[in-house]
Amino acid sequence: MTPDGTPLRVAFFGHAQGRRGDGLSTYSSELVRALRAEGVHVRFFAHRADGDVVPVDRHDARLMDAWHFKTMTIPHPGATRAIREELRRFRPHVVHISWSFSLRDGAIARAAHDLSAACVATFHLPHGPEGTARAAVLQGLYRYHRLQMRHVDRCITLSPGQRDLLARAGYPAEKIVVIANGVDTDAITPGPSGARGELGARLLVLYIGRLDPEKRVPALVESFISLNLPDDHVLCIAGDGVQRDRLRRLAEGRSNVRLLGLVSSTRALELLRGCDVFVLPSTAEGLALSLLEAMAAGCAIVATDAGDDARALEGAGIVIPTHPLRPALDDAMRRLVREPVLRASLGEAARKRAVNEFAMTDTARRVMAVYTRAIRTRRAAPGTPAAAALP
Repeated sequence: MTPDGTPLRVAFFGHAQGRRGDGLSTYSSELVRALRAEGVHVRFFAHRADGDVVPVDRHDARLMDAWHFKTMTIPHPGATRAIREELRRFRPHVVHISWSFSLRDGAIARAAHDLSAACVATFHLPHGPEGTARAAVLQGLYRYHRLQMRHVDRCITLSPGQRDLLARAGYPAEKIVVIANGVDTDAITPGPSGARGELGARLLVLYIGRLDPEKRVPALVESFISLNLPDDHVLCIAGDGVQRDRLRRLAEGRSNVRLLGLVSSTRALELLRGCDVFVLPSTAEGLALSLLEAMAAGCAIVATDAGDDARALEGAGIVIPTHPLRPALDDAMRRLVREPVLRASLGEAARKRAVNEFAMTDTARRVMAVYTRAIRTRRAAPGTPAAAALP
């Protein structure tokens, strides 16, 4: 709350759901919902191309026009001017950018400062094992984005690895705060599910997420097929992406490999509650929200040591090397398929870890503390009007 008793005003530039099925849209949805529950007045900005599912308060959302090209979002002409007008009317205390919102993120940060508002960014770019070609590409992207972040007062990274890479790229280390992804452990819980019965599965293996190369879902399908499991042992793939057609070819003629496409959050929870083994075979991550959701639902999990996933899951699931993926993935799935007692114990441990370390209410309060520090920094900056409406 501000000194005059009005709610803290935050303009949040994030990602809507509808045509997206990734961690960026989930981060926006869940964090905005949690901030509002803490009394923060959030005006949510997203791109129409993402979809039209926006967090909670639809009248307080602004859907902007843009073009998506692979991993880039290119705003329509006039978008920056429209954003400036919206911010001028709203007069936020903080502008929070889920980086990258679009190729105009730097302009949004400058617009915040023009209004004497603080600017905070959450940096989502993943990172992979040192020494790999992908790690070299990602390090180049970190340097590029650091140049665009000159007007960001505080940067939230999801893991220590991201923090270290961003600082190495030249962003001031003293401005970086590590706040892990959070998950709504009150909404996402273990519970009954009709998913196995509906799918005709005595045992259900599940992946939820993007179907893009770094997720290595084709390798998961190939590994599952190589185990020669009975037809009532089913692998479900929920999500969409550039590898959709390749996965369809791999699954052709396999009655126990099901491609579900994008699923709603309600359907995702039903699948998580019904699954026996959740698998995340990524080659690069920050801290995967799908992993945290599976943990909150009490799943037995196999995940690679990409990004901060290994630290999050250590002792509460099976962590395998990012490279080489196989045969470690085959062995881990085979073990969990054969050992129901182990599945149960790992699921309980994962749920406990999610509740104790990754609850979204704690994440939201830590983000609000970052807002407070960023506001103080902005108020102390030379040229900031003393009469600015800041707490």
